[in-house]
Formats: sequence, C-alpha cells, structure tokens
Amino acid sequence: MIDNQIIDQVRRANNIVHVVQDYIPLKKAGSNWRGLCPFHQDTNPSLNVSETKQIFKCFACGKGGNVFTFLQEYEKIGFIEAVRKLATRAGIMLPDYRPTKRINTKRDQLLQIYQTARDFFAENLFRYGEKALAYLKNRQFSPETAKNLELGFALNGEKALLNHLMKEGHSVDILKESGLFGNYSGNLVDLFRNRLMFPIHNSSGDVIAFGGRVMDAKAPGGKYVNSPSTELYTKGRELYGFYKTKYDIHKVDQVLICEGYFDFLRLYEYGFTTCVATLGTALTNEQIQLLYPYTKKVYMLYDADEAGIRNAIPASALCLGRQMYPYVVELPEGEDPDSFLLAHGKEELQALIDKAPSLIQYMAKSTTVSPDAAERIDFLLDNIRQMSDEVRQELALQEVSEAFKISVSALSKKLTSTMRRSYQTEEKEPLHAFSSIENHHEERNLLVISMQNVDDYKRLVSEVKDDYFINESYRGIFKWLRENVKPEAIESSSTLLDDIEDTQLRDALADLMFEEMQDLSFDDALKQVRIRKLQLDLEEMDRKLLNEPQNLDLFKQKQALSKEYKQLTRKVVHKIRF
Repeated sequence: MIDNQIIDQVRRANNIVHVVQDYIPLKKAGSNWRGLCPFHQDTNPSLNVSETKQIFKCFACGKGGNVFTFLQEYEKIGFIEAVRKLATRAGIMLPDYRPTKRINTKRDQLLQIYQTARDFFAENLFRYGEKALAYLKNRQFSPETAKNLELGFALNGEKALLNHLMKEGHSVDILKESGLFGNYSGNLVDLFRNRLMFPIHNSSGDVIAFGGRVMDAKAPGGKYVNSPSTELYTKGRELYGFYKTKYDIHKVDQVLICEGYFDFLRLYEYGFTTCVATLGTALTNEQIQLLYPYTKKVYMLYDADEAGIRNAIPASALCLGRQMYPYVVELPEGEDPDSFLLAHGKEELQALIDKAPSLIQYMAKSTTVSPDAAERIDFLLDNIRQMSDEVRQELALQEVSEAFKISVSALSKKLTSTMRRSYQTEEKEPLHAFSSIENHHEERNLLVISMQNVDDYKRLVSEVKDDYFINESYRGIFKWLRENVKPEAIESSSTLLDDIEDTQLRDALADLMFEEMQDLSFDDALKQVRIRKLQLDLEEMDRKLLNEPQNLDLFKQKQALSKEYKQLTRKVVHKIRF
C-alpha cells in the first residue's frame, strides 16, 4: 500500500478546484465553484466544488467525493491509479512501491502496455519507417506533426510488438486481453503490421487504443484496422485529438468535428486547434457529453459527398437535441477538410466556417436529406422535443418558423402532440440515486453537525444508538461512520472519502459534508431526533394498547416515554426543519 502520509502529501499538492478545471470549466459562485457535471447530461451547472473542504458534489445526479474520487469517476480508474496520476501532476515522486496483485489492476497493466506500444511505434517511425515517412511526405504532412501527434509505425513482423512487450515483462495472459494481438491456432500475432499508427487517447491523455492505416492501396486487408473494445476503450466513447484540443475548444467556445485521422491532422497542422474527429463512427451521446462542458457551438466539418452529408445531418441533430448549437460547414462537392486546406488554404476554410448555416437553416434549403419539407420539419421537431430547457426549445421553434415560413403555433401544436405520445411510452427515472434519503431532516441535521466538529462526532458515536435513526440510509451512514471513522479523521473531512468502493455511500457522505450548518447545536439536533423517535414509539405503544388494554407493563412503558417526550419538547430551543 502507499503510505497514508504520501497520500496526504499528494492530496495537499492538488487543489481540487484546479484538478476539476483540468477536465471541465468552473466559475466562482459565492464561496464555491460551479460547472456542468460531467457525470450526466447536465444543462444547468449542477456540479459544486468546495475549495475549503476540498470536495465536490453534483446536486442533480448525486455524485460526490474528493480530488481522488473525482478522478476515479471521470477516468474510470481505481484509487491507487488516481493517487499515481495526481502525484505525477504535482511532480511528486512516489517511493519505490511494489503494488500487490490486487492493487496492480488489469487496467493499470493495460495502460502501461498501451503506453509502451505507443513509444515502440513512435520510435519505429523514425528508425525503420522510411516508407511511412515517405507516405506522410507525399500527403504533405511534416515530421513535426507526426511527432507532435505521436504517430508511429508498426513493423511488418508477426511478433515484433509481442516480443517487445514480453521483454518488458508483460504476461501472455494480459497481452491476450489488450486488443493488440490476434490469436491464430493458439498463437498470438501482432494485430497491426506494416501500418502507419495513430494512438487514440482518452480525455486525460492516456493512450487507450490505436488505429492503423495501410500505405499501399494494393495491400491485403482493410485500409484501416482499429483496436477492438477492451477494458480501456469502447468505440463511440472517445474523440480523436480531444485531449490535445479541449482547452482551446473552451477558450474559443467552438468545436470543429471532422470524420477521419487525416482530416484532424491537417486541421491541427493549419492551426485549427479546436477540432476533434469521430474515429469513423457516427457521433454518439457519449461523445457529445465529452464536449458539452467545453462548448455548445458545434461545427460539422464532414466530407462533401453523399456519405458525409448522410453522417453530418443526424450528428448535428443529435447536438440540437442536447441543447447545443450545431452548424453545417459546406465544403465544395467532393472535397474533405484535408483536400480543401491543401487546395485553398486556411483563410478560405475559415470563411466557410464563419458563414456556415445553422442546422435548421441548412435543413430549410437543402433537399439532400428529403425533398419533402414536411419530413425535414418532422426530423427537426423529433430532436427539438429532446430539449429539457423550455426557453431553448421555444427559440429553436422560432428559428424553424422563420426558416421554413411556418407559424410557431402550428409547430408548437405538432411538437406538443409528438411529446405527448412520447411521454406515454417513456418512463422517466430520477437522476438522484438517493431520493429516498431526503426524508427525516432532523436525522440529516445530526449527521451534518457531527461531521463538522470532532467533539460533536465523539458524542455521536458514543451517545447515539442505531434505532435513533428511522431512515435506513441515514442509519447505514451512522453505522459506517461509527465502525470505520476515528474522531481525528473528522478534522480532515475529505480523507473520509478515500477509496470507498460503495459509490452510493461515498456520494451520500459527500452530500452531508458539503452542507454548512452554523445555527444548530449538537444538543438541539439530538433532541430533534429523539423527539421524532419518541413520537413514533408512542404511536406504536398506542396501537399495542388497543389490542391489550389491560397490559400494565405496556402502560408503564408508555408513561415513561410520555414523560421523556414532555421533558424534551419543553427544552427544545430550535425549530425543527421540515
């Protein structure tokens, strides 16, 4: 295990506000910071980050935690890996640390394999990749672009990468699961051979997959070979180049979405540093969710052929339904971003971007999707009805009205009837996983106060009994605190959230820790809890006495409860919150 002192050093060196800002933009909101939550499709900033407490909490979906757990949730990694990443970020050298098999997870090993493979391919490009470099030169890409974007070359040997990784100490079992090898008659062979290699990164810059392109049109096999789905990589969840361009996307407040690797390379080389590529797939909700915290302005820069238009329109419509502002960049027929930039240059492409019509304007004038205007309107309404913000929905309807010369009232009527039919077939599930926890505020108050002060926490674990808590969720939190958290840990509350495998428990704890309560004492909070418990006990006692009116023991128990109840209600000095 990594020593707790080292973990605390890493924690102190990584302000949670700065770490979260590495992934999503935040704005100051009072004493806290606020931004769009990356863990659900957030339309209004719901993620709150406390610099004082060094924790985060989304009040829409319920996710919460500290700097380590934010990284765990965002990158889908384990606690130890999050510590390592933040140590690297802060320039902290971890001591010689030999993780146990449990801690050195399969994901850790796969990330190391892909990093080693990336370095191997990159080295091969400039040592043995004369053919690949010539291919890039012929397509007018510079060696600097190849280095900057970590391009590589896969040797032609069947086991070149396999032998290299085995020399690095990786086992055959983990290599089988890496997605880098084919299995022929029980023998592993390199999946990528004699190909120009494009590393695919996640949003934090880890290599998680590869794409490989042949350089000879007559070569056997497909033009492209891409990594299969693995524990690290799922097709349709990543955007090529996003890790390089996400900060400029936020700064400029726009994104250019293209289709292929070479389109991205050319755009990036020409200074369009707000571009991403969809990796040869249709744009997905997961990819939109990556972009949403950074910009709402989306420019579709797809190939100007039938296939490109066929892909650009539904991709734009998907963005429209997610309350973004999609535009369709109209390249001359037969062109793609790569060829257009080579032929016409940066200024002409920028001019096309500047005058790009919105999706709604494009659909009004284009008959490519359908010659029937009514069908095009229906297509747009199907996506507008996905909007959760009524104001944006109304603005979109006004734009459709102006573009198609149809009254807003007619469009609204059609939209409403469509939405009504949809709601009859769809069941809406609440975002917040802990909706049941919102009852029994007096129990919540007691826990919140106890987690703000060491002395109050000591009293919580020594004076309070399990049956004081009527709400099962609060009772479970109380029992977990009593069994796992020492009083001194309360002084550094964010440490409580380290390495909690039960994410629902972690989210609930973060929820309690985020709340401030200055106007209620521990004594008053405890009295409120006892009063509520006594009320229920007295009601239960009355029910029993109805069945056994002659039971003297029950009568005495009720008298004792009534006496305690009267004493407490006489002393309460703070109004119970409901």
